[in-house]
Amino acid sequence: MSFRGRDIVIGSIFSGLGVVFPIMFHLVGLGSVFLPMFLPVVTAGFLVSFPVAFSIGLITPLFSSVITGMPPIFPPVAPVMCIELSILTGCASLFYRNLRWNIWLSLVCAIVFSRTVYLVIILLIVPLMKLPPGVLTIAAAISGIPGIILMIAVVPPAVKMVEKKFHSF
Repeated sequence: MSFRGRDIVIGSIFSGLGVVFPIMFHLVGLGSVFLPMFLPVVTAGFLVSFPVAFSIGLITPLFSSVITGMPPIFPPVAPVMCIELSILTGCASLFYRNLRWNIWLSLVCAIVFSRTVYLVIILLIVPLMKLPPGVLTIAAAISGIPGIILMIAVVPPAVKMVEKKFHSF
């Protein structure tokens, strides 16, 4: 399968931003509650083809983990993020670029789908780690709300700005 060079370049840039944003957020004390890696990665999902978008979501958490130690491999934060982000970015690309849905609907549906998968994964992992499932699942669902709000507020205007600036998107 071949990809357009433009998708690879854009994907690489936004994947790099997916490593840098968490560092910047942690430096100013905003931490992971705002899902800083998600912002550039899901933005890329709207700008590149489905296979590249899915790959960016899958690779960026591992890349960041190797370079910065965040997110950690164990407890299995990075592996879970790989699954969640690949679904989020893949769905964003599929809904927006392939199905031609409205950007807002595409983003909200991608978030709902990826967060549902995230919660299912948490429910499957919790017993293996001998942790209390109810509390951890509720905490996992609630902890992402500020980041989801930030994504909904920032990503669509950012995508539209990039599309306007570079008419070929």
